[in-house]
Amino acid sequence: MLKSITLAAVLALAAAPALAQVGNPAMPIEIKMKRGTDRATVRGVLVQNGACCTYVFRARAGQKLYWSEDGAVVRMVLTNPDGEAEGPGLYNPQPLPQSGVYTLAISPDLMAEGAFGPYVLKLRIPPK
Repeated sequence: MLKSITLAAVLALAAAPALAQVGNPAMPIEIKMKRGTDRATVRGVLVQNGACCTYVFRARAGQKLYWSEDGAVVRMVLTNPDGEAEGPGLYNPQPLPQSGVYTLAISPDLMAEGAFGPYVLKLRIPPK
């Protein structure tokens, strides 16, 4: 009995990386601004029952996030470094009150038509 439990556990752990998808909350995509710029563009595709798209970025207290989105109709939730969340809608610009790593989760707006498909998200975080 112990051998079958151990084998099952080994098989489950071996399969775990294959099931993981970059962009899900456990494996967010890091957004880095290119040196000398305060802008970034990310592209994604929202599919039914998919675990995409979660991004992380660094910012300093007092900065602001300017954003625009084209494509699929999305919901955006921004989680501050302390864990407090803003959304599903965000101000534009969105104040960034703390220094640290922010999490930006993009999901389909299931209350609207056109919630699935590709999207383009443009972000700008100017220096303070």
